[in-house]
Amino acid sequence: MDTRTSKAVKNIAASMLLKGGSIAISLLLVPLTLSYLNEYEYGVWLTLSSVLSWIYILDIGLGNGLRNKLTEAIALDDLKLAKIYVSTTFYSLTFIVIVIYAVFWGIHQCLDWNVILNTDPQKVDDINSIVSIVFAFFCASFVLKTIGNIYMAYQQPAVNDLLLFLGNLVSLILVYICTLIYPGSLEKVAVLFSASPVLVYLVAFPVTFFKYKKIRPSFAFVRLEYLKHLMSLGGQFFIIQISSLIVFMTSNFIISQLFGPAQVTPFNIAFRYFSVVNMGFTIVLTPFWSAVTDAYTKNDMDWIRNTLRKIIVIWIGSVCATILMVIFSSFVYSLWVGKDIMIPFVLSIVCGIYVTIANWNNIFAYMLNGIGKIRLQLYSSIVSGLLFFPLAYYFGEKLGITGVMVAMCSCLFISSVWSPIQFGKILSGKATGIWFK
Repeated sequence: MDTRTSKAVKNIAASMLLKGGSIAISLLLVPLTLSYLNEYEYGVWLTLSSVLSWIYILDIGLGNGLRNKLTEAIALDDLKLAKIYVSTTFYSLTFIVIVIYAVFWGIHQCLDWNVILNTDPQKVDDINSIVSIVFAFFCASFVLKTIGNIYMAYQQPAVNDLLLFLGNLVSLILVYICTLIYPGSLEKVAVLFSASPVLVYLVAFPVTFFKYKKIRPSFAFVRLEYLKHLMSLGGQFFIIQISSLIVFMTSNFIISQLFGPAQVTPFNIAFRYFSVVNMGFTIVLTPFWSAVTDAYTKNDMDWIRNTLRKIIVIWIGSVCATILMVIFSSFVYSLWVGKDIMIPFVLSIVCGIYVTIANWNNIFAYMLNGIGKIRLQLYSSIVSGLLFFPLAYYFGEKLGITGVMVAMCSCLFISSVWSPIQFGKILSGKATGIWFK
């Protein structure tokens, strides 16, 4: 086994344990939080966290741009260039956060989040105050989470998974303690959930740059001319992230608007259940993004071909697992969250189809992201983003909450056709024009 593959396998094994732990914690948090809040408040929190998660894409793609460019610098053993990329990214993100925070406070007082989230002010106290507190924590994690991209550039995604695991674990512990001490409070849940990853990153940040001293961010190494290298690729990632966000993150918001916050809960439970397959498959894929960057930089195309064949075999296994999950879904739901929350079986079927398509798309997305050929992905994501809202409202009115998932599947299907064609052309050396951009 070559060094690149060996490193990937070790990270996959470690990530399996860590992501498995994160999945277990997220599953435990659902009944724990539901028992602490009522179904309505829990639906509001899910919707609010989805909306506020949009802040994570506002690094204008710098995180993924850094990941690719830093991997290239490391492959070329150019640590000075690596330090320039890290420094430029870190201080640029800090500036972006300051601007975002200033804009937020400028408009926050004019917004009514009860209207935005379609919530009843009689059932949820002071939602505007909750939003302002949670937003501050999101802004802090916005900069600090950059260290995850650094570990992934070093082909150590398991370390990033460790940080995510610790954040989830801290959330579980704090929420559990809260249930023992305080009566049900949406504000406390929101603060604890959003503060937990910040606490972990605050500890991990100095530890990371003690380990990687030679690329520690320094203002003296900020080079705005290098920002365009990060932005040229990162800007495309940013638009892709925006479009993906529209499809994936606004579903809770649409359901809340169409059917009320309470209906977000059954939709989210089904989505989380089947996301286990997606998360498991992502564990396998994640180490190969930067590994493909390294292989492509060194023109090792045979390794990329062999890796692709192995990943497709794993995808077939994930399809079989998804079918079993659909068959036993009703039984699992009753054990997990009880029988009070009704989840339509047809929703489980469509969720299974969704994760199957999503995993297929991710195979080629990760490969294409690794080699930086993402122009077609950019155009496809824009089309999907534009189609999602009308499809979600149309199918939602026809099929209820299941219709929103049907819309998500429809948007994903576009990429499942062209992405394997493009990657095949690149591997065979026949890619030209838009196929090679």
